[in-house]
Order: sequence, then structure tokens, then C-alpha cells
Amino acid sequence: MTIITAPLEPASERHSIPRAQRRLLSRYFSAAGAVMAVWGSRLPSVQDHLHLGAGGLSLGLLGAAAGMVGGLQIGGRIADRLSAAFLLRPAAVALGAGLALLGLPGSLVPFVAVCAAFGLAHGLLDLALNTSAARCQAGFGRPIMSSLHARYSLGALAGAGAAALAAHIGISAETTFAATALVLAAVVIACGQLKPLPPIAAPAGEARAGRPALVVILLGGLALCSLLGEGAAGDWAAVHLHSSAHASTAVAATAYACYSGSMALCRLAGDRIAGRLGPVLLLRVGGLIAALGLGLGLALDRPVPLLIGWAMFGLGLSPVIPAVFTASAAVDPTRTGRDVALTSGIGYLGMIAGPALIGALAQLASLTAALALPALLALVVAGTAGMVRPLPLV
Repeated sequence: MTIITAPLEPASERHSIPRAQRRLLSRYFSAAGAVMAVWGSRLPSVQDHLHLGAGGLSLGLLGAAAGMVGGLQIGGRIADRLSAAFLLRPAAVALGAGLALLGLPGSLVPFVAVCAAFGLAHGLLDLALNTSAARCQAGFGRPIMSSLHARYSLGALAGAGAAALAAHIGISAETTFAATALVLAAVVIACGQLKPLPPIAAPAGEARAGRPALVVILLGGLALCSLLGEGAAGDWAAVHLHSSAHASTAVAATAYACYSGSMALCRLAGDRIAGRLGPVLLLRVGGLIAALGLGLGLALDRPVPLLIGWAMFGLGLSPVIPAVFTASAAVDPTRTGRDVALTSGIGYLGMIAGPALIGALAQLASLTAALALPALLALVVAGTAGMVRPLPLV
């Protein structure tokens, strides 16, 4: 099983993909992260406003997840027929509109419908961003995917902070959503249209036409291993720290910050590291760091080791998604969008279903034992890192 990636162009040819295009993508990644953080941060307010129980909120989240999967698949076909650059602006506008509409429903059914529309727009934008980033990287001459994903994390941090401040001073969720949508529209107008990016090149006769190659599905499995860990960190890290390690609620609340903060910082430097080590060695070392950090934290089961463990977990997994999307985009240049959509869809299944799976395992054993699953999957990442190995032209 082989993966074909585009040859990196020498510095003298980088003018074909202007640095302005990379800066534009950075802004879009940041804006997307901010929007998703605002949505997640203010959901409790929407839940209270609509008097929804856990079941009603879960239906909304399920609608958003279903919409996102649909958006990824639709976006993949549009990107291959037209271009991901063509899809970027309308998808961002649709995401902002969907966020603004989230403040309007007065009952469960319209809420679920708007969540599905919001998820659809999110899937379209996610596909457009990652496909454009992979093509930009192929023509830029060196790795840039990791720093673009770091921009998403930093945007999410800013969005979460702004949403928390808005809640603190009494601004309603509806007003927060509408204001965020207006800011996103301003970003889209200021950024302008991304110029169509050239397709990723592959050795003659090596492109995989027709049905998606098995390698794309396996790369999706790698993404699933990483994103299941992200879902576990977001939904269970603080709960475990408080219930098992007896940390205060304030200390427990920092668990996800340790994870996401270390991931963002490492991704800022990830391109330079990937350029020196290569994606395979980087994922092998990263997977081992993630498994070792979380495994030791769970074994010691004390607040400080667990916080360090979650930080190491985020650091170790930080290069996985950029490397996987880069590899899947280059398997077949004729279907880059659809391949990235398939990889993303499989990966996000881990983030959606993973926390529920861990909850079920915790019922059978304990939460500490259940959280060993993400650590074991990090070892799977280390063992199968060869999937992202690029092949030179021959």
C-alpha cells in the first residue's frame, strides 16, 4: 500500500503560490476556530432558553454531526468538480448565517433543523479549508499544514474567551451569535477570494481513479485514533480529574486547557519539525509521547501527573491530523476533495462517538480504565505512522 504525495518545489518556484494565499488561509482557519468555540461555549445558554433536557440537546448535537458529515461529502464533490477555493467564501458565509439562526428557534424541532444546517455549513468549510491547505502546501515548497491548524486552535481560544466574557457581562447567546456572524462576514469581505490553487501532482500512472483507495480509509482510521482522544480530553478529562483524582473543580477545569494549549503551541512549531524529521518519525515519536504521558498520568492518578499527562497527550497528537490530511489529499489528485472528505468523516466519527464509548466502558469498569483507550490508540498511531510516508517521484 503506497501513498503518493506531491514533490516539494524549490524555493525559486514558490512564487506560484503567493505568501498572501497562506495568510488568507490562516485568517479563515482562525475565524472558523473562533466560530466553533462560540457555538460550543454558549450552547448551555441556548439549552436553558429552550428548556431542553440532556436528550433534547443531544438531538441538536446529533443533527449538527449529521449535517457536518453531509457537508463534508457534498463539499468533496464540489471541490473536485470546481475548486475548494470556490467553496471557501460561500461556506464561511453559510456558517455565520447558521450561527446567527441558532439564536432564533423557540422549540426543539426548529433547533434541531438549524443545528443540522449549521453542521452542514461547518462540513463544507472544513473540507474547503483542509483541501485548500493541502494544495497550498504542495505548491508552497515546505510544510505549512501544522501552523494553519494551530491558527484554528488559537482562534478557538480567542472565541471561547470572547464568549465567556459576553456571558459574564450578561450579553445573550442570541446577540453573541449574531455579533460573531457579523465579524465572520467582515473577515470574509476583508480576505477576498482565494485564487484557485493547482492540483497536487503525482507520478504519472500512479493516480488512483474510481472508488476511494483503501489507503484513504486507513488514513481515516489514523484520524479517528487522534480525534477520539480529542473528544475524550474535551468531555472526560475534567470529570476524571475531579471524580477520581479528587481535584477541585477549578483545577479540573484546566485539564482540557493543558491538552489544547500544548497542542496549539506544538503545532506552531510543527511545520519546522516536520520538515526536519519527516512525517513518519514525527508521528512515531508523537504517538509514543502521547501514550506515555497519558498512561503515566492515569497510573499515578494524582492531579499534577494527570495535568502533565494531558499536556503530553496533546503535544504528542498535535502532528497527526495535519499529516493525515496532507497524505490523504495526495493519494489521487483527481479526487482530492472526496478523499479528504472521507478521511475527515471517519476521523470525526471518533470525536463524535468516542466520548460515548468511553462513558460506556466506564460503566463496565472505571473511568480511569476507560481513559486507557485513547492512550492505547496513541500507540496505534505510533505503530502505523508509515501510512503517511511520502513517496518521491521516480
